[in-house]
Amino acid sequence: MSPKLGYEFPDFYMPLAPRGLNPAWDRRGRRMYAWAREHSLTTDPAVTRQMVRTEPDFATAVCLPDADPERFEALCQYVIWVWAVDDGLDERITARDVVFVADAVAELARAVDGTAEPAGPVARAGRDITTRICAHRSPAWVEALTAEVLMWLATFVREVATVRLGRSMTLREYVPHRRATSVLGWFMHLSEYAVGVDLPHEVRMLPAMAEARDRGAEWIGIYNDVYSVDREEAVGYPFNAVLITENRRRCSRQEAVEAVNALLTDLMKQYLAAVERVPRELARVTADEGVHRQVERVLESYTTQVRGNYDYHRGRPRYVDSPRYLPVEQEAGVRPAYSTDERFGVRR
Repeated sequence: MSPKLGYEFPDFYMPLAPRGLNPAWDRRGRRMYAWAREHSLTTDPAVTRQMVRTEPDFATAVCLPDADPERFEALCQYVIWVWAVDDGLDERITARDVVFVADAVAELARAVDGTAEPAGPVARAGRDITTRICAHRSPAWVEALTAEVLMWLATFVREVATVRLGRSMTLREYVPHRRATSVLGWFMHLSEYAVGVDLPHEVRMLPAMAEARDRGAEWIGIYNDVYSVDREEAVGYPFNAVLITENRRRCSRQEAVEAVNALLTDLMKQYLAAVERVPRELARVTADEGVHRQVERVLESYTTQVRGNYDYHRGRPRYVDSPRYLPVEQEAGVRPAYSTDERFGVRR
């Protein structure tokens, strides 16, 4: 599929080998749509069309190929839920609707951390999938995952407040922000779930392991920005590394893309260096060969998620077949049911 964008893609530095697709994809992947309909995430035809263009099941299959069929199906549901949240809240960010975003995020946070019964369909879906994935996991893993999800949700409030104030971010501010918004910080924790491992927490939080998650998540988020810049500019969404670079340097779109690609190369090298340091750090905390083998599997899963996201973007209609962020309904001023009050449990 040829890109229909206002710039040429750069020559990305990608030293990681592809792993292929999860064999459960054909048998289990598309069952996520039945779950999404059950939780009223895809009742609007426009939302359904956008989800089909996004292909959450393919994203899961290429990023988490080692998950068994049951875990793969749950992960597909998690991925489609993430996009339901992201599309809905991003739309209200561009509308500068601070109250909606803050209320929706509070509702979602209560659903994820279990402090209250969720009121809206999106929050109920989040409670359902989070509860099932966290079952039988260690308290430390659940705490680490939940902390990352709550950090992600908080970024929506920061973004709408920033837009409302007429501000933007510098690239230095934006890169760690993008680490959280990419969601891969916590999807790398899901690597352990995917391969059936629950690492000792002191191993999970080794500095090199944490840095690998951080640099990998940043790489994925910034890489996504290169594919998303035309659509995000079209709807007035300013949180994109290419847009930030273009505006700060007052350069062309293509020059900004090339500058961001240089950042991506640096992030990839930092990611690889962090992965390489893990065995040395691990040897200082445990000699348990079983734990060492588990860490190898988890690191392989981290790397597969990074490479999988590289492959995922290179052909999905959401990213290369339209300069628009939302389906054609938006052009007519009609809001798809991404972000209605009822959908997010917001009470006016």
